[in-house]
Amino acid sequence: MFKLFNPVGILRPSLVKTNLLRPITKPSSQLWTIPNILTYTRIITTPFIGYYVVSGQSITALSLFTYSCITDLVDGYIARRFNMKSIVGSIIDPLADKFLMTTCTLALAYINSIPLSVASIIIGRDVILSFMSFYLRYMSLDKPRTFSKFVSIGSNPTISVHPNLLGKFNTMLQMVYIGSLVYRPLLESLISENLDLFFQGFGGLVGVTTVISGLTYVLNRNSWKYVK
Repeated sequence: MFKLFNPVGILRPSLVKTNLLRPITKPSSQLWTIPNILTYTRIITTPFIGYYVVSGQSITALSLFTYSCITDLVDGYIARRFNMKSIVGSIIDPLADKFLMTTCTLALAYINSIPLSVASIIIGRDVILSFMSFYLRYMSLDKPRTFSKFVSIGSNPTISVHPNLLGKFNTMLQMVYIGSLVYRPLLESLISENLDLFFQGFGGLVGVTTVISGLTYVLNRNSWKYVK
């Protein structure tokens, strides 16, 4: 489900010549497609999920988290099945994913449900990639570079981000890990067992794959592509 959030603009010739970002055909830049609308709803519900986790209302938090997971799958299917892929969607979908992951990670760390080391790795990776995407977006804009150009993703697209298999696998692991931590009170009440050992091992796996997948985004030039 979760990916990362990214920028867009018009690349300088020097970036193309050095092949840092490879050209691809420009897709749709529509804002209000059905997949995008579903993504907007995920962004809106995310702060409420964090609040309900911190306040101990696990059932409500779980319900909203499940909604986010389902709509993420549905909007992806609709975009592929009915050819509704868009530049805006390639940006806001991973943005929504990372907003949800960061919010839940912080909320769970606040109530000591997730180790600080694992939380730091998850958030640190996203912060680094976010700054990288902002930088690429800014440097790809035509001069003069202005704030209005920077934020005009729909009308001025330039960079498309393409998650690799490892990134998708790590996103799935993070989703299951964070989701299972949200579910943890319910799970432990059902099986009458303490799951500390399980979550320690699971957290370690998530931490390792998060570091490796982050490096692939930074080092693999196919992750960031120029849009004509």
